[in-house]
Amino acid sequence: MKETPKYVKEVQQILADINESNEKDTGGYGATPTPEHEFDVYIEEFEEEDRITLIRKKPYGIPATQDEEEIGLDDLDTAPLTKRETSQPVTNAFIGALLLGLLIPFFCIALQLYFIVNPYTVTVSLLAKSQQLTLTGTLNLGRVLNPITLSQSQTVPTTGHGHQDAKRAVGYITFLNGQFTQVTVPAGTTFTGNSGEQIITDQDAVIPAASPNPPSLGQVTVSAHAITPGSAGDIQALDINGTLSSSLFVKNLNAFTGGQDERDFKAVAKSDIDLTASQLKSTLIQGTQGVLQGELKQGEELQMLQCSPTVTPDHQIGQEAISVKVTATETCSGIAYNGDALQSKVTELLNSQAIKKLGESYSMLENPQISIIQATVNSTPPTVSLSFKAQSAWVYALTGAEQKHIKELIAGKSKDEALSLLASLPGIESVSMASTGFGDNAVIPKHIENIRLAIIYV
Repeated sequence: MKETPKYVKEVQQILADINESNEKDTGGYGATPTPEHEFDVYIEEFEEEDRITLIRKKPYGIPATQDEEEIGLDDLDTAPLTKRETSQPVTNAFIGALLLGLLIPFFCIALQLYFIVNPYTVTVSLLAKSQQLTLTGTLNLGRVLNPITLSQSQTVPTTGHGHQDAKRAVGYITFLNGQFTQVTVPAGTTFTGNSGEQIITDQDAVIPAASPNPPSLGQVTVSAHAITPGSAGDIQALDINGTLSSSLFVKNLNAFTGGQDERDFKAVAKSDIDLTASQLKSTLIQGTQGVLQGELKQGEELQMLQCSPTVTPDHQIGQEAISVKVTATETCSGIAYNGDALQSKVTELLNSQAIKKLGESYSMLENPQISIIQATVNSTPPTVSLSFKAQSAWVYALTGAEQKHIKELIAGKSKDEALSLLASLPGIESVSMASTGFGDNAVIPKHIENIRLAIIYV
């Protein structure tokens, strides 16, 4: 075996010393030591053989004198050199810096494209001032329709209650006198009839004397009543037919009536008539209204006039009955008027009132709400008067020119400055602002095309 040259042993010893020094200073292989020696390795090609030149540099701070020895490549054991790479890899930091350098320009370009497609805009919401106007008045408008009369009946059970106390029967007693002298029978004289009922006179009976020529009996009739209340006192004619003496007679020539026993019964209540009549009236008014609607011309509306009702029951209030029949009659007429003509005239009156009270800057928000209070028919001359009440909402109107002026007024201003300017405008109740910028303090765009106005009416 060929013996290892001396200079190869020296190189191996130097490398071993370096490794041992690194392990002692760093506690192990792989750490970064403070360098005391540095070696640069160069490979040079010659025609006869390859040579490696090791240049040993002195530690940092020592003058740059160098000891160099040339070593044959065939004789050098290069194993110790594997722990030190002759070329360094690209680090992660370098790759990150490269990517970041590419990302920033890309982000700037994307942001510019976004704002080109979606420009920065501001939406300004303006709550316009509003006012309510109320107008009452009278207009000569419309024509009278022919009256319509309808009637309807309905029978309902009675809900009232009645009580009847017992009543005594009443009638008359006749006295006949055969004597030629006057006879008096005092009031309160009691007579018993064939039925056993007792009858008592109500007044003195002064019976005249009999007349001899022509012969006739003296006669007088007085009122009387049954002593016991009830229907038993209703005695038949001649139930009392007797004598007081040989020449004095007493009779009831007619039956006694009116005797009633005590009892409870159903009767007509006031509500029976009123409720039934109310239901009938409602039905009749709807019926007459439907008939009158058929008389309207195109574009006309109906205003009912006061109807004339009548109510007729077949039993009166409190009268005994198990049912009552109620008949209601309605006679109605109405006024036909043109709705468009009414609205046009009322709107004209409201416009005049709005100019006087609000000025010309306000506009009507929507058609007025009109209600007819009363319709009156004047006979001389024959005209129709409609009394009405109208309500309408009026708002401060911003024309297209005024809106453009507002945009130009706030363009390029800060948000606070723009809000202050807008709040000072006439006819503006309140202001709010929303933007597509990056904060509440963003500046209003300079181009009015990027300013949007939202006019809010309440």
